[in-house]
Amino acid sequence: IRLLSTLYFCAIIYTNLMNVEGFQGRNVSFTCSHKLAWGYDKYFCKDPCESEKDRLTKGRFSMYDNTTGSFFIVRVDKLRLNDSATYSCGVDISFNPDYRSTIKLNVSQAEQKGLSGQLAGGFF
Repeated sequence: IRLLSTLYFCAIIYTNLMNVEGFQGRNVSFTCSHKLAWGYDKYFCKDPCESEKDRLTKGRFSMYDNTTGSFFIVRVDKLRLNDSATYSCGVDISFNPDYRSTIKLNVSQAEQKGLSGQLAGGFF
């Protein structure tokens, strides 16, 4: 088992880190890229991202694969505070290490604008 876990960690190459900010209830999109992305399967998953079952491409999470370029776009709809976490964008290259980018998603509470906020500064 130790040998297998060592092989798993050796089979991943992390290429960069991206910080993504969003607000609760809103949508966020970001681009994941790698020069070898063209022509290979891509994935997005919440870390630790240990198997295919950890991949997120349904529900509020979607992916657009630009098949003519070296990037793909990930979109998260209706952000929740508990979406704040570390994720990975990956390129699955058969018989070679996966190339992954680390995404740190931070979701903040949306500001509430009420009547009192509109009157601040006053007309008096």
